[in-house]
Amino acid sequence: NIELKRFNNSSGYIARRNQLAKIMKTKYYLSLDDDSYSVFGSLIAAVEFAEAKKDLFCLSFPIYNPVQNRYENSSHLPQPYQVRSFIGCGHLLHRDRFLKLGGYRPELIHQGEEMELTARAFQQDLSCYHFPDFLIHHTASNKGRNWWRMDYYGSRNNVLWNDWFIPQGYRIIKQIRTFISRSLISLKVRRSGLIQGELAGFKQIGQYKHHRHNMSWKYFTQWQNMPHS
Repeated sequence: NIELKRFNNSSGYIARRNQLAKIMKTKYYLSLDDDSYSVFGSLIAAVEFAEAKKDLFCLSFPIYNPVQNRYENSSHLPQPYQVRSFIGCGHLLHRDRFLKLGGYRPELIHQGEEMELTARAFQQDLSCYHFPDFLIHHTASNKGRNWWRMDYYGSRNNVLWNDWFIPQGYRIIKQIRTFISRSLISLKVRRSGLIQGELAGFKQIGQYKHHRHNMSWKYFTQWQNMPHS
């Protein structure tokens, strides 16, 4: 059965993804952006793999951008393997587990919500896997992108992620290294949103400190040793 759901007002994609997950009744939730579509492989095979993994939280897929002629997310192995997270424009989620975790954090607004979500799932011993046999095309172009918004929220949310998940003994060092790195990039590309986002993140740490669930060193080491997506 196919059901079309139209919203008359914009609440942001994070809020809408959470809302759609609540409306749906299926076990798994395939999410594709409006500029993404599958071009190769079997979704049935992906679901069968998901069913075989008792700890599964999500599936990441290879994503190719035909407009820019490059992979945004490539496969490192011919068979599925565990990863930290997924790319938002094309992925599969275990819907009930997604909802039990509370979905995406609306406070993040834009950028980085996938990594924050999967870090929480990882701490609950749930896993994300990259499934190489289901290729997604993402036809996004850099034309018309709001780089300031992307830079600002990307930097801001990275500061918050570090505060929420980095082990306490390493958190300050990581924040300093990230700030220096973002500042150097900002100077190089001449985009102020990178530094402005960092400063906003530090300012808002206290406001969102109730989201802190810092990883143990054991979990953080395992996390760091996995591919991104």
